[in-house]
Amino acid sequence: MADEQTEPKLRGKHPTEDLIYERLIDAIIDKHLRAGEHVNEVKLAEAYDVPRSRVRRVLERLRDEDVVIFELNRGAFISRPTVQEARHVYEARRELELVTVKLACERATSADIERLRAHLRFEREAFDKHDPGVNRIASNFHHLIASVAGNPVFDKMLGVLIRRGVLIQSVYERKGGVLCLTHEHEHIVDYIAENRPQQAVQEMVHHFDHILSSLDLSETRRLEADIYEFLRD
Repeated sequence: MADEQTEPKLRGKHPTEDLIYERLIDAIIDKHLRAGEHVNEVKLAEAYDVPRSRVRRVLERLRDEDVVIFELNRGAFISRPTVQEARHVYEARRELELVTVKLACERATSADIERLRAHLRFEREAFDKHDPGVNRIASNFHHLIASVAGNPVFDKMLGVLIRRGVLIQSVYERKGGVLCLTHEHEHIVDYIAENRPQQAVQEMVHHFDHILSSLDLSETRRLEADIYEFLRD
């Protein structure tokens, strides 16, 4: 008799491609997959017991988001942003987040505020415990603000920019750099709760300045990262 606890095969109408997509995104955000690394299409297909064509569609979806690149006769690789691309991504994300936090101030309900504060408690605990998934937890805070803003288009756009931001961090972050501080998130939520959009925007600007200060957006740093990647291979 088959073990009742055995995980079912991921076939038919099961949203397998969405599952593989989310697993890859989680791996990127948690920095298990880093810029420049090869994504083995065959192994992924075997791991999820699906045809390679389905894995390829997932990778093409990530390519369309500039998260994956295809190299002729070599396969798929996690993209390595250039300095110019990094600056463009952070410029776009900064402006988008300033709009969403302002909308969140105007539209937040008491339930929204409690949801944000519950997340902050979870985030604080993760930081204190050095949880390996802390990057994903911190990123989810920014998704929550977009959710409170009530604009799913902004939320989707922000998701793409966050993923590209993680790749930028994996290449350009300074040694010991702090990428996302919980106490700054707490200040932002306080201003949202008090419906103080100007202060919330100012705090978000400060937050992004802090994030950018943890990066060395220079060609020298990018070349160093390339060398380290080569040595690791």
